[in-house]
Amino acid sequence: MTPLVLFGGTFDPVHRAHINGARAVARALHAPVHLLPNAVPPHRPQPGANGTHRLAMLEAAVARYPELIADDWELRQSGPSYSLHTLEHFRTLAGPRPLVLLIGADSLAGLHTWHRWQDYPTLCHLAVLPRPEAGEADPAVLQAFPQGDAATLCQLPAGRRLMLKRPFLNVSASAVRDALARNGHCPALSSDVEAYIQRHHLYNVPNTSKPPTRPGTA
Repeated sequence: MTPLVLFGGTFDPVHRAHINGARAVARALHAPVHLLPNAVPPHRPQPGANGTHRLAMLEAAVARYPELIADDWELRQSGPSYSLHTLEHFRTLAGPRPLVLLIGADSLAGLHTWHRWQDYPTLCHLAVLPRPEAGEADPAVLQAFPQGDAATLCQLPAGRRLMLKRPFLNVSASAVRDALARNGHCPALSSDVEAYIQRHHLYNVPNTSKPPTRPGTA
């Protein structure tokens, strides 16, 4: 059965590590990946760009990759964007198909603090991308999600954990925003996303345009 794969986050902004990670999971599971920007993330500061801008950047980033889908479902919901609510909704849509939540190893290490995480094993699998200095996952989480391979995830509706060895989620969105604020450029962004940010002056991108020269002042 073709899994339904979800990748949530603020995507503030979406960068190459997000795209590379999502594509790796799409290849491993032979399934498209839905990237869902949060509306109101409950566990972190609110995004610097609004939902309209973050969705537009995500659409630009995935346009050349048919295996990736920019999904606005969470943006259309009211209240905090709890992953539990998203999983319950897509579990209903998936029916007997496998439902997979793509997360980084840092999120796995903190999963035991998430809202009603104990309900997750009946709702979804986990596909975990490595991240430097992510820390160790809580033993209760590892026990709740026994490790399996891609074939196992495709045979069961939920409850297993796929640990990918690469690519690393080694880009920090905060570092991207800092680079943009300093010089209006960051190599971790695709050219389409960077152009969108510059066009809309997001993330305090400096205005490098020069005022018109007046006659006699050159």
